[in-house]
Amino acid sequence: MNTSLLDKLRVASSAIFFLLSSSAFAQDSCDNIPLYYDQILQEVSKKNPEAISQLPDCFRLDRTLILKAVLIDPSQFQNAADALQEDQIFISRLLKISPEILQFAAPEVLSSPAFMEKATYLNRPALQYASWTLLDNKLFMHRMIEIDSLNYKFASDRLKLLPEFATRAFSDNGLLLEFAPQQIKSDKKLVKIAVASNSAALNFAADLLKEDKELKKLATTQSSIKSPEDLQNFLQENYLVESGKKNLGKIVGNKAKFFPKNKIIDHSYITKWQRIPDLSKENWRLIAANSRNYQNSWREDFKKYPDLVKKIEKFFLNHNVAENTVENLTTTFLWKIKSKPLTLAFNLYLLRDSTDSDLGPDFVDVSSLTAIVTKRAGKWEMTVVEVIFDSEEKTKISYEDGLKRYVLWDLYLNDKKDKSPKIIFKVSDPFGEHFEVFEEQNSGKYQKVIASSSSAILGAKN
Repeated sequence: MNTSLLDKLRVASSAIFFLLSSSAFAQDSCDNIPLYYDQILQEVSKKNPEAISQLPDCFRLDRTLILKAVLIDPSQFQNAADALQEDQIFISRLLKISPEILQFAAPEVLSSPAFMEKATYLNRPALQYASWTLLDNKLFMHRMIEIDSLNYKFASDRLKLLPEFATRAFSDNGLLLEFAPQQIKSDKKLVKIAVASNSAALNFAADLLKEDKELKKLATTQSSIKSPEDLQNFLQENYLVESGKKNLGKIVGNKAKFFPKNKIIDHSYITKWQRIPDLSKENWRLIAANSRNYQNSWREDFKKYPDLVKKIEKFFLNHNVAENTVENLTTTFLWKIKSKPLTLAFNLYLLRDSTDSDLGPDFVDVSSLTAIVTKRAGKWEMTVVEVIFDSEEKTKISYEDGLKRYVLWDLYLNDKKDKSPKIIFKVSDPFGEHFEVFEEQNSGKYQKVIASSSSAILGAKN
């Protein structure tokens, strides 16, 4: 490598584009691409629009460079070589960290039914980037809505008008009425299905139906929560406690204050931060908690419910999750919500080193399923609260678990006559901690009925 060239790059990184584009250095630079990574990525971080677009083809074909650039700015994928924008394996790799890159993938990729289905497993709303012809494909979209009702949101207007599509979607999630054409919003039969699934769906019905007495009655009797304000007050009065540490104020505490007997399994932690020796800086890494704390496999934890084990296995395998991942999942919590009908809530979790060495030590490979299941007529029905399929996630030491997590915190009843406990989750994310409350609907599915903001948690971490 030409020493004078490197010296110039260190002094003025912006000079890289002139130098790399000159014929005198073209071959030399293509043979030594990694030497230029730092200078190029500095320009990417500065939002330089020519940071990659003006580089020789050999750079725009370099997978490591494009991956590192996408980590900083996902829109840089539009400057990758055509061969990479057509490479389904490479795109799948990027999807795990930056779903926005799909909008820059080649048309043939966005028109591939097999690829776009797999893309939704890596990132749930990926279908929004699919080609119009695919979103208007009746057979494909029927399958995608069967897999995940959320995909109704992305179907063409022509398909959204089909009653069988609307019925399937609204039965699972009534709030999808928001994305339906006006003709569907004016169909009382379909709106009724949506409101039965989630009372808040009435807000998205046609104006005339919002005043329909039958629908208003269905919506008002749907939720047993007296008011959002009452529930917010309940959460703050019972689960915000003094931290006991100087200057931290109040934090979330009193886990299982009212329903400790409903816990079947509840691990206090499943990850921990470990200091890594580094003379240049303080360094921490999120690792899985000592496996000796959790000797049982999740299947052993669920052995009383063999049909549920089969359902969970089928759910993961149908979403292309590797058998090895399913085998190594850990039960972080399993609570019995009620006996009639038998209702459980659980989380299965796996944290391991990232499978992509180019991402660096801040990334881990995560799989997780948080769900509520109810057994009716001998069959288990599942409400998915959150799911992550073999995703590469960047950890942040600014909050305890490093990653967004749902932790079952407690149950809540309005009064002694209330036969359906509400489920309170504490949710951790980079901005702090907040609560989300799920309640059973008339359809039997559970829906989120309230979420507190992080600012409501006085001890939220910044």
